[in-house]
Amino acid sequence: MGKGSKLIGGKQWIGGHGPWWLIIGLTAFVLAGCKQSVTVPAPVPYSPDGTLAPTPVSTRAPPQPSVQSPASVPEERLAATVNGRPIYVRDYEQQVAEWEAAFASQNENLDAEEKQAMLIQGRRQVLDVMIEQALIEEAAAREGVSLTDAEVESVVARDIEDNGGLKQFEVWLQANNWTYDEYKARQAAMMLASQMFERVTRNVPTKAEQVHARHILVAAEADARSILGQLQGGADFAEIARQHSLDPSTKESGGDLGFFPRGTLVVPQVEEATFSLPVGHVGDVVQSAMGYHIVQVLERVQDRQLAEESWQALKEVTFRRWISELWEAAEIEIHIAL
Repeated sequence: MGKGSKLIGGKQWIGGHGPWWLIIGLTAFVLAGCKQSVTVPAPVPYSPDGTLAPTPVSTRAPPQPSVQSPASVPEERLAATVNGRPIYVRDYEQQVAEWEAAFASQNENLDAEEKQAMLIQGRRQVLDVMIEQALIEEAAAREGVSLTDAEVESVVARDIEDNGGLKQFEVWLQANNWTYDEYKARQAAMMLASQMFERVTRNVPTKAEQVHARHILVAAEADARSILGQLQGGADFAEIARQHSLDPSTKESGGDLGFFPRGTLVVPQVEEATFSLPVGHVGDVVQSAMGYHIVQVLERVQDRQLAEESWQALKEVTFRRWISELWEAAEIEIHIAL
């Protein structure tokens, strides 16, 4: 698993930064072949406690100026259009600059080649977020979901009160080169996305079929075949996992992944294997972008209550599926080189 990836019980949940929202995490770009595309930004808290570096794009929604009519600013260059709705280069470059500043401050130890690759990927991911925000806002308008100015003002006022008052807020705005109206607009975009998330995922069940499994991860197929042979000969799975597994989050627990439903493992090959194996069986070697896995299913329950993390993960999977459908139905044009 890539550096900085968030593992919970051997699984990487889509999200994990809060109870309902999806994020662009700075670590999302280092996952080795198991990156999840994510959408809804987290809330837009400012940090008045002396940490006045620019807020990463992972916590900021795209600015509202992107909805201006092309006719009103004909000289503006376009980064993209979403069903004819413009995303301007100036807004995109602002988002990129904010993301790059945050990225640089949190990834000082990366080598030059890795850093450059992540920066390139990050620029495209920033545009993807802006496109998806436009898609969400269009869908909200179609479904009659909206916010009043009073609702947005109330949330902004709460942010100000909770973080040291108006004077400290003004210091933060200046340090981050933001205006009050921009902060308010981005908060409104986040709030609208939150409402759509809850609307789309309101029928996600709280119970589902789940398996309890464990795995061993190694880098080479030859090692995996050797371990599989040992297990078939009666070796103790948990002990071998503690000795040889490369998954740091499950190694000490003997490879235990716990219970999980479909759609919540970051590696689909492992998930497919666990749900196809009979209880008690050790499966054949499974290859993924992370390496080579040996999987054993310990238990299977058809209608088990979901843990909070699993339930939130399923909601996020549902939302991602909805976003993908919006992408497929939309007319999206990219006007810049990435």
